[in-house]
Amino acid sequence: MSVSISLASFISADFVGLFEFYSNTFDLPEVVELHSDIFRGADASGVTIGFSAPVVYEMLNIQQWANPTGTSQYLTFECDSDDAVTAATNRAIANGARLLHDPYETYYGAYQSVMADPDGNVFRINHFRP
Repeated sequence: MSVSISLASFISADFVGLFEFYSNTFDLPEVVELHSDIFRGADASGVTIGFSAPVVYEMLNIQQWANPTGTSQYLTFECDSDDAVTAATNRAIANGARLLHDPYETYYGAYQSVMADPDGNVFRINHFRP
């Protein structure tokens, strides 16, 4: 069996604003065929990052998760160099992200920063150097 991730989604009252944050920060094009009144999608090299309006809690019958607290998942955006991590970190801050950890070298040899998007979702900007 072969498995891949096709879609990773956020649910946000300002789903359009959150879409624009990630699209502008990482220069991700919109998946226009998914554009609707309650959804935007950004193409991240074959994986769509989805941004949905809160109505999807009801549509998916997951209302009990409508008011989550804490971070249980996060996205990692991979860059091709340390300089690209620094540049993307600066763009994210300019677009409204909050810096949680300056770019640094991890114990496993990656160079990364840790951020929170305008909704408070944690994400990393990373350059893995095997």
